[in-house]
Amino acid sequence: MSPPANIITDDEEQGTKSSSSGSSSSSPSLLRICLSAGFVSQSSDGLGADGGNAAHPTTSYSASPHRQKNTDSSNGRSSTPKRRKSVMSSDEGSKTLTLIRTAQGIANSSGAAPVSGRDPQTLAALSALGHWSHSHNGVTVNIIDPTTQSTGGITYNQASPAAVPSTPPHGGVGGSLFKTLRGDDTNNNNSNNSNNPPSSWDTNASQKLNLYSKLTSTFSELYNSTLHSINLNNKSNSKSNIPLLLRTKPTSSLKKLPVKLKLQQQPINTPEQWHDNPYCHIYIACCENVDHYRAKVRPAVKAFVNQIEGSGIMSRDNTAESMATTVSPTSAAATAAAAAGGKEKGKKTANEKALAKLGHVASKSSEAGNFGSRYIIVFVPIGSGATSTSGANSTGAASGAGGGFGGFRAGKKGGGVIVDNKYNNNVDDNVSVATATTSSSTDGASNSNNSQQYNTAAAAYPPGPIAHSSKEVKELYHKFLKDFPNGRTVILGTLLDADVSTISPLKNQEWKAFLHNLGGAIVDGFGDRVRRYDEELRRLDSKRAAFVRKISGEHSEIVVGGGGDKKNGLVEDGSGFDLSHFFLVKESLAFTYEQMQLPGEAKLQYEELNAFLPEEAWRQLAQQQELAMGGKGENNNGVADNDTTTAMISPSDLAMAGDSERFRKLIKSSGRDLRGVSKFVPQYMYSREVRLLFQMGSPVDVLSRSKEFLVKEYRSKLLDVGADFGQRWKKEIERIGISMNSSSEKLLEAQSAMKQDRLKKEAEIEAWALSSCWDVKCAAEHYFTLSPPEVISEDGKKDEDTAISVAAPTVEGQDAARCIAELLEFAILRLIRLGDLALGEEKVNPIRRATSERPADTLKPWVPWKELRKQSRSKSPERKTSSSEAWTIHLSPHVSSWVRNAFSSSSTYEDTYLELAKAAVYINRRAGRFRFASRLEDHRAEVLISRGEYNLAADVLSNNVGACARDQWNRAHYWRIFRLACCQRVSGDVLAYLETLTQSFNPRLSSVAPKKTASLFQNDLEALITDAAVAEPRWGAFPFLETELSIESETAGKSSQPLPFLRRKLSKYLTYVGDELRFNLNINSHLPRAISVNGIRLYLVTLASYEQVYRRNGTVSEEDAFRILSIDAPITIEPGKNQFSFSWQPMSYNVYVLATVEIQWKEASFFYDSALLRKPLVGLDIQPSEPTQTIELNPLFLIPGHVQNVRLVFHSGSDIITGGAVTLICSEGLQVVPPNTDQSKLEEAWSDECVIPLGACKPGKKIVITTLVKSTSSRSGNDADDIQEMMAKVETSYRHLSYNSVMEKGEEPDSNPMTTLLEAMVTTLDRPALAVDGSEAFVFDEDRVMVNVSLQCNTPVPFYVKEWNLDLPSPLVVEEDGDLNKGMFQHAIPEGEMLLFGFKCLRADDSDEPSNERPILRVVLQDDFGKTFLQVLPLNLDDIYKQLRKEDEYAELHNATAELVCSVKEGSVGHPVPFVYNLNLQFLISPKARRSNMSVSVASEGPRPTILYTIISEGSDWIVSGKVQGLIDSKQSDIVSIPFRGIPTRSGLLRHFPEIIIEYLPITTLSGSLSQTPPITVLTKTPERFKSLAFTNSLSLAVPQDLEEF
Repeated sequence: MSPPANIITDDEEQGTKSSSSGSSSSSPSLLRICLSAGFVSQSSDGLGADGGNAAHPTTSYSASPHRQKNTDSSNGRSSTPKRRKSVMSSDEGSKTLTLIRTAQGIANSSGAAPVSGRDPQTLAALSALGHWSHSHNGVTVNIIDPTTQSTGGITYNQASPAAVPSTPPHGGVGGSLFKTLRGDDTNNNNSNNSNNPPSSWDTNASQKLNLYSKLTSTFSELYNSTLHSINLNNKSNSKSNIPLLLRTKPTSSLKKLPVKLKLQQQPINTPEQWHDNPYCHIYIACCENVDHYRAKVRPAVKAFVNQIEGSGIMSRDNTAESMATTVSPTSAAATAAAAAGGKEKGKKTANEKALAKLGHVASKSSEAGNFGSRYIIVFVPIGSGATSTSGANSTGAASGAGGGFGGFRAGKKGGGVIVDNKYNNNVDDNVSVATATTSSSTDGASNSNNSQQYNTAAAAYPPGPIAHSSKEVKELYHKFLKDFPNGRTVILGTLLDADVSTISPLKNQEWKAFLHNLGGAIVDGFGDRVRRYDEELRRLDSKRAAFVRKISGEHSEIVVGGGGDKKNGLVEDGSGFDLSHFFLVKESLAFTYEQMQLPGEAKLQYEELNAFLPEEAWRQLAQQQELAMGGKGENNNGVADNDTTTAMISPSDLAMAGDSERFRKLIKSSGRDLRGVSKFVPQYMYSREVRLLFQMGSPVDVLSRSKEFLVKEYRSKLLDVGADFGQRWKKEIERIGISMNSSSEKLLEAQSAMKQDRLKKEAEIEAWALSSCWDVKCAAEHYFTLSPPEVISEDGKKDEDTAISVAAPTVEGQDAARCIAELLEFAILRLIRLGDLALGEEKVNPIRRATSERPADTLKPWVPWKELRKQSRSKSPERKTSSSEAWTIHLSPHVSSWVRNAFSSSSTYEDTYLELAKAAVYINRRAGRFRFASRLEDHRAEVLISRGEYNLAADVLSNNVGACARDQWNRAHYWRIFRLACCQRVSGDVLAYLETLTQSFNPRLSSVAPKKTASLFQNDLEALITDAAVAEPRWGAFPFLETELSIESETAGKSSQPLPFLRRKLSKYLTYVGDELRFNLNINSHLPRAISVNGIRLYLVTLASYEQVYRRNGTVSEEDAFRILSIDAPITIEPGKNQFSFSWQPMSYNVYVLATVEIQWKEASFFYDSALLRKPLVGLDIQPSEPTQTIELNPLFLIPGHVQNVRLVFHSGSDIITGGAVTLICSEGLQVVPPNTDQSKLEEAWSDECVIPLGACKPGKKIVITTLVKSTSSRSGNDADDIQEMMAKVETSYRHLSYNSVMEKGEEPDSNPMTTLLEAMVTTLDRPALAVDGSEAFVFDEDRVMVNVSLQCNTPVPFYVKEWNLDLPSPLVVEEDGDLNKGMFQHAIPEGEMLLFGFKCLRADDSDEPSNERPILRVVLQDDFGKTFLQVLPLNLDDIYKQLRKEDEYAELHNATAELVCSVKEGSVGHPVPFVYNLNLQFLISPKARRSNMSVSVASEGPRPTILYTIISEGSDWIVSGKVQGLIDSKQSDIVSIPFRGIPTRSGLLRHFPEIIIEYLPITTLSGSLSQTPPITVLTKTPERFKSLAFTNSLSLAVPQDLEEF
């Protein structure tokens, strides 16, 4: 790749040089550079990663979620508003972005970037971006590649396992870890290899494969040197579960992790640089066959594994000493230390024996343990095996087979190594040398057996590339797994491909497995390192506690070192607590977390350091260092600079830039207690924390931390200046006190000189704080919206300072704005303090003078408006010239140019304050701190007033005057109105001043307004309204007069209607045309004195016009009003409540809105629009008045089949009729002719409809219309039931009775007349006059029947009943006195009335033949004129006639009754029970014979037949005995008793008894034949029940058969 190019263009470079050469130009501060770089990186469209295509410095980064673009709507392109030249503007912004682009270009270029010729700001920008100094973005992985040629020109030969390229150590301390692997012991190597005959793979292995470069190129080009989705959980081993080690926000995975691959990186022993060690190792092993593996590859890999795991065999006693020393593990000191630990001198351990067998030396130092024991073996098949593997893989890839994590091998967790003696005593090709960690026994039973672990791993993961490899490659792969179970083994045969940029399925599978194993090894190494850090920090903490206990009783002041030699006045002791070492180790742990993309955990380490030693402790250490130095200038910091780059940058710049590499060097050289750099440590920690916050994506926290840092640093610096002044003053007193001849003048002179020096230093601190606050704000603008849209008007005269913003739409934006607002308020205080220091004690700061409690202009007499106008015509107000006050401040050239320029004159100082306050106002509003913004706006306005810029001050106050009104701070509100009025009256703005004066008479302000001020304001108000300039504008509803409308008249009702265009409701009062309405207008005046107005008018607007007005412009004018009600002058409005009334008699109907009240006062007119007032919107719903017209249509009904006259009479009533028409409409069967039709043309004139015009008519007039109507006699079909009718419709246009009198006044506009419709109807009689509603009859005696008839009258006019008659068919006849309706005679019957008739009838048997006639009721009606109408009404009495016929049918039947009597109620089964049947035969004669008065005796009819009876027991529970059958002589008696006995057959309650049957015996006629006899029906009455008891014994008696019955 090409070397880095210069990113700065020629124009920018020339501009930078020219600006830097000027006296007013200054370089951007490191704070601004660092924060700008961070915020630019946070913005999604910030500077590009290439650095060359970066945006112009003035371009806003609008892609940030908090930036707002100003887009031109005409062309859709983004346009930047034209800004006014700012006194705080400088080229620092462009220089900052130029430096950032330069830093990005250097960071993105390859190779080491030359920095010796660059300025400190460029170096700081590089460090701020995290691409220079010590970059902690990503982890380091060490690669051991025997196939890569070293820088020394040595070519690795796999035949010699000790030949490893000699790479210079990277920051290592002490000897090289891979010393024995580079072939230092040449004799040993030669002796070991002399007996090995050369083989074919010796020549092949000596080829320069350079697999390291292929591995890094593939990883960089295809995977961007980044791992993705790294899992931090290890469920199999809780000790390796990374989330358990995290304390901020536990996470289970990392989204991405940058990885830096380095070739053969040497270990670093010191704990403070453990973060530079690799997290794991990758050993690239090329193997051809099994023989090659056994003879060369396995020994070399085993030697590598034993060295990185060698620290595990050290004794615990030697651990601390080995960590503290840097000697080689093979040195005499190490040997002595090992011997002191208890091991016999000269005796080798098992591990040393195993390595000695292979020709190597086992390392027992702590280097390997700190270096990391996690490793991955990358197996690269070469030779014939590689060819077969490639072919197999190609076949498998083509067929789509394979996949998964090919060859994934989970390694064990642990640190050290134990070499098994079983394999080290006899090294044989058939036996594999296995290594096991000391902690392997704790991993569970699955790790105790290597073969079992291998089988588990092989079964757990699907086959990958190994599944498509040759048999030899599979065997080699399995040997790697078995011989090195603690590591991870993967196959990367595709490293031998010529083209590394191509991606094949085989390469994807192999690299997927490799990257998965690499991520796991890095995570395991990270867990090991964190645990080692924890052990080291615990050891240091215990050492610190012991040291504190040791010195707690020896010293009363803070002493960091113990007893020992004194140096620079401080006591140092090697046994004391090393604070610098603790700080560096703690920060090294933070670097480790940062490398693992855990910035939250890294930030927590700095927070713990802050808690361990707060900033006050750092300041005290710095003071002790200055006391110890005693004025000796050793680089002014007590730090020796050896590095040329570090010497070029001051320690403060290194700290602010966050240059960890160089600043840590300063810490190491500053001593054990950090006194040399203690005052820079807070700056360094702030820079580091800010960088971590940017990585966490927390820009708001960056601003909060920056605010905290600036405030604390400012206070610390002031305290340092005060302490320094006290010490110097004490020394000066001691020096002057030695000379007794010194006078008080010299003492005061010395004091004054020292005080001036102190004030100068304080000024420098104030300037630093001021510029730093502004730098933070400017840097944050790259991400947040912190500047208002400040543009100039088209005429270029006035800056539009009216950007009143609302709060930021997001919580993040509001929080950021709150932090910046607090910083800017702090900056404003620093600017005011700088002004105080610049002017001295004798002069007053112009800002303080302007913002004092009583401004200077308020101390002058009040000039009336007219006199003030005369003065303004003669001399216009000008801006006050800047005062000639001398500014004694002289700031350092390092201070920002705008800060230095601010003190060139009073005018620039005030301009700086105004611009700074304006920015603070905008940002406070963005933060939702509107009260803070309002307070600052007041101060800005007062400064502008003191400068004589009344128009600008009025603009500021007018935008701010309502803030206190919203908060109901009445006194503050009135004060702002007063100040606004002061500005407007001096500037001569008549219209604005009038509006302000009317606003001052607010009902809420009347209680706080001084009476004298109110009187002066009313004087000016009365003078203003006489000015012709106030006549043109349409003034709105001002609070000095409050209006309220109401309706006094009674209305017919009230309703509401929503008005969507106003989002309000209209309250409508219902009234009618002609009603006299009265409206009340209540005016509440808040003026102190009465006023006389010209007139008051009320605008009535129709609802339709009202909607159009408010959709158009919302302003009601006279042209929009339907009617304007007015009150004539003179009208006096007194202070307080006043009531006025309007009257109106509407002559048109519509919906009207009481839209506007206009109050005309001299030249001004004030319009109180109802839509803008917070009061109900009142309207009128005027309905047409009720018409008084009537019509009369005669006759009431028409007679079918006749031609009749119809007369229509129209009465106008009290209405004024303007016109109308009469329409006669006939239904089917009726026809009408127009009036006055000639008789000869009558037949042709009949029609179904006739229209007759109706002329104008005055009130009280009558119009009569007569015509003919013809009706058909009958109708047929489905229309027979339709009613024939004639409809008369009269439609008229009319006006109210008062119309003429109202219109004569000329006030009411003309309107359309009202309309009404009158209807009348006449019908033909389609039903009879009387209709039968119901008829019924019922028997009330043996032969008598009552008949009831109900009739309904259907005549439209009353009739009288003249006579009636009821005709009944036989067998019913009306009795002589059976008519019960004598009271109905001459009774008037109206329409719909019911008539009830009743008749008593007698049943007679005159005829045996049934009659077919129907009952008929005849009624004769008579009208008022004596005309009668016969109504024949058939009756429905079928029910009673059916009943009579049925009785006749049963009249021939013979009936008899029988009663069964039992002598007892209970008995036993089988015991006889006596019964008697009593027969009654008197009903054997038929009813018909009796009605015919025939003889009731049977004998009189002739010989009576004999009756036969029979008693049966079938169906009962009895056995009958006795005379159960016989003849009855009915001549003797009609009552006959028949006794018999019954025997119960079962026990229980018996309810069925024996039955009796009687019948006539046939009679022989004279002719000798038998006559037919009628049947006899017996009606039997039996007992209810008989109780039959079961018998217990039986007594029987035998009797002869012929004995009589007992």
